[in-house]
Amino acid sequence: MIVKGIGLDSSSKVAFQSHAHTDHFVSGEFIISTKPTKFLSHLKKGGFYKTYRFGESFYIGDYKAKLYPAGHMLGSAQIYIKFDEFSLLYTGDVKLFKLRTAEKSKFRKADVLIIEATYGLPMYNFPTPKEAEKKLIAFVEDALDKGKVPTLYANQVGKAQELLKILDIHGYSARVPSDVRKAAKIYEKFGIKFNNISKDGEVVIRGFKTQKSLNGIHPSELFVSGFGNLKLSNHADFWELIRIVERIKPERIYTRYGYTRKFARILRGLGYEARPIEDVLLSGELI
Repeated sequence: MIVKGIGLDSSSKVAFQSHAHTDHFVSGEFIISTKPTKFLSHLKKGGFYKTYRFGESFYIGDYKAKLYPAGHMLGSAQIYIKFDEFSLLYTGDVKLFKLRTAEKSKFRKADVLIIEATYGLPMYNFPTPKEAEKKLIAFVEDALDKGKVPTLYANQVGKAQELLKILDIHGYSARVPSDVRKAAKIYEKFGIKFNNISKDGEVVIRGFKTQKSLNGIHPSELFVSGFGNLKLSNHADFWELIRIVERIKPERIYTRYGYTRKFARILRGLGYEARPIEDVLLSGELI
C-alpha cells in the first residue's frame, strides 16, 4: 500500500517497514525503520535502512513524521505522518498489552487510521500475556513431571525470543535452532539478555515449519500463536483493537490484513467511518 508515494509495509522508492517479520519485508531506495528492525531484517535480506528512534521527528519530503512503538516485537513501529490535508497513523502489526521482549505500544490521535485486522472478530479474546505465561509454565512443568520434553512451536523471530525470555525468568534452559539464536544475539544488543540457551536445554523451541524429527526424545508439543493452542499472541485481539481505535479517535479508518471487511463492518456499527483498505485500492481512490 502506497500513500502519497510512501510505501507502508510495501515496496516503493521510499518505504516504511514496520517490523522484521518476512511478510512485512520491503525494498526501496531507502527503507524507514527502527534500528532493531534493520539489524533483524539484515539476517535475511539486504537494503539501505534509514533508522529513527521512537518519538524522533523527521521528514519524508515535505511531510513531518514520527515512529511510535507498536508492541508487536522488538523494534516494531507505527508511523505517524502529517500530510497537508490530514494526519495518518499506520499501525502495522500491533499489540496493546506489554510483552516481555517488545517495547510498550504507544498511540496518538490521528485523522486517518490504518489498522491491522488479523484478529478482527469478537471470538478472538486472548488471555493477557501474564495469564498466557502462567499457562506456558504450567505446561512445561507438567511435561517435565511426566518425563517428556516440552516442545514449543513458534515464529523464530519475535515469538521465539519472547518464549526464551519467559523460560529464562522461570529458570528453564532451552534448545533452539540457529535462526532463533542469531536473532537472540541481536536482541541482546538492545538490552534483552538470555542466559538459558543450551544444547542440552530442558525445553525445545522450534519453528512452525520445522520438519526434522526429534530423535531420541518424547516431546509434549505446544503451538504458541493466536491461532495455536496457547494463545500468547504478539498481535492485538479483537478487544485490544477496539481499545486502540478508541484511543486514537480517528475520523476515518481503513482496515488491513486478516478480517478487513468484517472488522470494518463492526467499526461502522460502532459509529466509525471504516472501510477495508482493498476497497480503496481497487477503486483507485487516494486516501
